[in-house]
Amino acid sequence: MTSETPVGKGVRMPRSVEDLNVVWEWDDPEGMQVRLAGYQPRDEYLRDRAGRIDDIAGALSLDPGTDLFEIGSGEGVMARELAPRVNSLLCADVSRSFLDKARATCEGTPNVAFHHIENDYLAGLEDASFDAGFALNVFIHLNAFEVYLYLREIRRVLRPGGRFLFNYLDFGEVTRPQFHEYVKSYPGAHPVAVKGFMSWLGTDVVHKLAAEAGLTPVPGSLDDHGGVCFLTLRREQESA
Repeated sequence: MTSETPVGKGVRMPRSVEDLNVVWEWDDPEGMQVRLAGYQPRDEYLRDRAGRIDDIAGALSLDPGTDLFEIGSGEGVMARELAPRVNSLLCADVSRSFLDKARATCEGTPNVAFHHIENDYLAGLEDASFDAGFALNVFIHLNAFEVYLYLREIRRVLRPGGRFLFNYLDFGEVTRPQFHEYVKSYPGAHPVAVKGFMSWLGTDVVHKLAAEAGLTPVPGSLDDHGGVCFLTLRREQESA
């Protein structure tokens, strides 16, 4: 089936991939937490986030002059903690309900702004407007086309020398059992629910997509935790 293939008469199909992002909308605390961390207990999730603040700051060389963005900012807990360390921070998310929550979380933090990602993969942001960016548990849900589209836009919005930290999935002792759980539920899953499934692209594919988008892995930055991989990419300095 291709993008040109007509659907059956009377079958209601999403108008675009963007329509599938409804999977990230929620209307109660339980729905919010499931979308943030699956069924990981909330206290464990918050400890994990708190423990990553210094790692992110170090990997991205954050300082008081840094203009920073976060893709998939969720409820804004990372933004609230990182904002005092930087000049500005943009929370970007496909979910309007999460952006509303992030606004409440970051209330009183004047250097935090908010951006709704529509079907444009950051195309609405200005060229070379950020020094660094990051995304946690976002790219683990994206297919190769989406990863490339994001990375291409990330390169564009980063200033030369800028860095982007994210995580993705490869096969390992932690992620292999998760993969087979998704295999069991995939055949009968609703198309919108599939949008929230995890994606096992692997390190080789991710590196090739980064190169295609014009980004370079920072040497020594790959950190593999049983198949949950963290990587920092860099936009190289422009040639003289």
